Amino acid sequence: MTATQQEAYRLLADLNISYQRVDHEPITSVKNVPFSLPGPQVKNLVLKPRKGEHRFLVILPDEKQADLTHLAEILAEKRLSFVSEKNLLELLDVPAGSVTPLALPNDHDHKITVVIDKAIDQNDTVGFHPNINSTTLIMQFADFAKLLDHLGYKPLYLAI
Repeated sequence: MTATQQEAYRLLADLNISYQRVDHEPITSVKNVPFSLPGPQVKNLVLKPRKGEHRFLVILPDEKQADLTHLAEILAEKRLSFVSEKNLLELLDVPAGSVTPLALPNDHDHKITVVIDKAIDQNDTVGFHPNINSTTLIMQFADFAKLLDHLGYKPLYLAI
């Protein structure tokens, strides 16, 4: 069973969060996207430490490359790597290429720590997939922060 777009839309409606919906060709990576979306865009990475069940959802500007060695250091981990597609499905009920914080309600055991790059302008908009990668929902960052708070996530804001 995978997360549905209806679940994402219901969550946003329950929190009275407005958004601009943009339908597009499926995006599996922010590299070489053949179209542009309104406002600044981000990418979402799910990483795991070498040992343990803890996971990190890292959100950073789409043009940035994640230095996993540096990120591991600032998170006090020995090493970080990408989770497998199987682990993504178990954790968030979304396949690779559709990772989104809108799937966080599926993190039933709260294994995920949300990490947000300080380079993201909190006074601007941010865009996320509604559990499918052929739509992006553009919302105010403040509304996104409200969503995280509602779900019980206290993000770490780090210079990645």
